[in-house]
Amino acid sequence: MRRSAVAIAGLAAAALLVPEAGAGAERESGAAQPIASRTAGARPAAAPAVRAAPMRVTTVLRGLDHPWDIAFISSRQFLFTERARRTISIGTLSGGKRVVGRARGIWASGETGLMALELAPDFARTGAFYTCHGYRSGSTTDVRVARWRLNAARTRARLVTTIVRGLPATTGRHGGCALAFGAGRTLFIGTGDGVVGRNPQRLRSGGGKVLRVDARTGRGLRTNPYAKSRYAMKRRVYTYGHRNVQGLARRAGRMWSVEQGSSRDDEVNALFRKGNYGWNPVPGYNESVPMTNHRLPGKQRSARWRSGRTTLATTAAAWLRGSVWGNRAGRVLAVTALKAEQIRLLRFDKRGRLRGQSVALQGRYGRLRAITVAPGGALYVSTSNGNGADRILRVLPG
Repeated sequence: MRRSAVAIAGLAAAALLVPEAGAGAERESGAAQPIASRTAGARPAAAPAVRAAPMRVTTVLRGLDHPWDIAFISSRQFLFTERARRTISIGTLSGGKRVVGRARGIWASGETGLMALELAPDFARTGAFYTCHGYRSGSTTDVRVARWRLNAARTRARLVTTIVRGLPATTGRHGGCALAFGAGRTLFIGTGDGVVGRNPQRLRSGGGKVLRVDARTGRGLRTNPYAKSRYAMKRRVYTYGHRNVQGLARRAGRMWSVEQGSSRDDEVNALFRKGNYGWNPVPGYNESVPMTNHRLPGKQRSARWRSGRTTLATTAAAWLRGSVWGNRAGRVLAVTALKAEQIRLLRFDKRGRLRGQSVALQGRYGRLRAITVAPGGALYVSTSNGNGADRILRVLPG
């Protein structure tokens, strides 16, 4: 589950989403249309109707440039990254902001830069947090995961150590990247395939994977499926066959991922140890192949939700929690989208089956990137329109 100082709310009983009729996903032309989706398994259920979910929205910060991730460090302060500016800042609910962290070598190009941000479980005591970012040294580029420390005065953050390096980066396209803590010191890392066709199925590559590591060392866990491999990156692999993992969110001990599709089928996946999620764009980088190719050897895991005939460009995700969301808390996964300019609210039952979906903020604020739950349950969402015109929004049910 994503980060805040409050405890995780318990799962509530399943209930319908807001019942008003509304728009579905946005076509590239900008018009709204319903979109098909399927639950996992060999016999997909009919797509639940897409409804509109009214929300109350307040702008908290303005003047930002591609804010990529948000993490609350108290009830009134949050850290956030800006991808191309390559900065870490503290924002306040009253509208204040200041840069507290920069580091040499962070590389920004295309979709890659200073990206994911995740607080350590002991952040309140140590000030430790983690980022995922592009890195350049000479002509060599990669994506790295690093541990930072925020000082007690909350005026400066410094990069302490890099725990994972060598994740693929080419032009900056498909750089991922998502971070989320599991139990204890277990850190999950969602990655992009770096637009290299063999990476998702090649277990010695960190691209197109969800990795599971010890947050202190960056080493793969002893309970990982390939823990006895001679290759360090393979020892980190938890799941594989992904295209471009942009979001991770934990519910009741299960990690879920949000993945961007090619010409169709953005995906939400429930992650299972050693799972192959079926992306294999070879020979070359053939984006016409299915997102989940069931013709590959072995078993491939189907998505729990797919966008269908077009993509939304899904990004981050957070499970609703807190009494403000009533019986949607713990049942609804809120997913942001860039191209579709919306929050897609996906309701899953206890077994992880899709039971309903709705749309919020459709086309009102442009492209949406980060989403996290603040103490008290409000969603905080960032826009990703560029040119210093971006915002961080507070979102509550209408």
